[in-house]
Amino acid sequence: MKTTILERAQKIIDQRRYTAENTAINNKVKAYEDPIFKERYQKYTQRMIEESRLGQDESEATKALKALCEKRLVELGIGSIEPQFYCKKCGDLGIKNGRYCSCIKAEINKILRKESGFDKLCDFNEVNFKVFDNPEYMEKLYDKMKKWCHSKFEKNLIFISGGTGVGKTYLIKCMANELINNDHVVNLVSSFSMHQDFVKSFASRDLDEKSLLLDKYLSCEILFIDDLGTEMRLPNVTLNYLYQVINERKMKRLPTVITSNLDLYDIKDYYDERISSRIIDTASSICVCIKGKDLRLKK
Repeated sequence: MKTTILERAQKIIDQRRYTAENTAINNKVKAYEDPIFKERYQKYTQRMIEESRLGQDESEATKALKALCEKRLVELGIGSIEPQFYCKKCGDLGIKNGRYCSCIKAEINKILRKESGFDKLCDFNEVNFKVFDNPEYMEKLYDKMKKWCHSKFEKNLIFISGGTGVGKTYLIKCMANELINNDHVVNLVSSFSMHQDFVKSFASRDLDEKSLLLDKYLSCEILFIDDLGTEMRLPNVTLNYLYQVINERKMKRLPTVITSNLDLYDIKDYYDERISSRIIDTASSICVCIKGKDLRLKK
């Protein structure tokens, strides 16, 4: 059975915790071979336990003993006997205050980016608007999309249309990067690769595999679909699965961002009215069109 992306990320976090704890134990075993450290540390722990039993704060004398223990470790060339966790927020547990910590979200994003082929993202602060045919419009659009990244996502679907090479993919890479930097979990995929998973799910007889293939589109926090309309349409697969993803995410109010060479009229003709109506829904959607010449050809 395939493991979920969350399980794979949690395994990385668990390994970090194991490494930190195991290193601390090994350091303590080495340090205990030194009689000076052993004596100091035993005195320190005895005082600390007694003060804790009496409900007292750590005294200056106890702090001084701790400092002597740490000084001896330095003299011996031995590292800390306390686990040095990678994530100071959650102590490499992956969860803090009942919620997923930013460290496990970062690992999930790394896995998703690697699998999607969009490993390298872009930055809003590095955009050169002079390359566009309509720099003022693009600057306003980028500003609007950046503000959306920091919003409450009341508009939970964004549809960005435009010709080949006008900067649609670059824009969503900036958006994905901005969201990741603010501790959101983002799945950025091409329409082609998503459709491949649709086909695999349709053909699979394993219910667990079917679920896993679709779950990363149905349940991820924020989904980016690049180049909708470039996939090969298949009967009983393309329309049904795409509608399921868009509709279910709308129902759950999970943000979805779509780019396409197709405009809104083409979407209705290329797919069907069910899908186009969910995209065009003015109450919860933002639809924008980028015009201009192919930037790749200009270069």
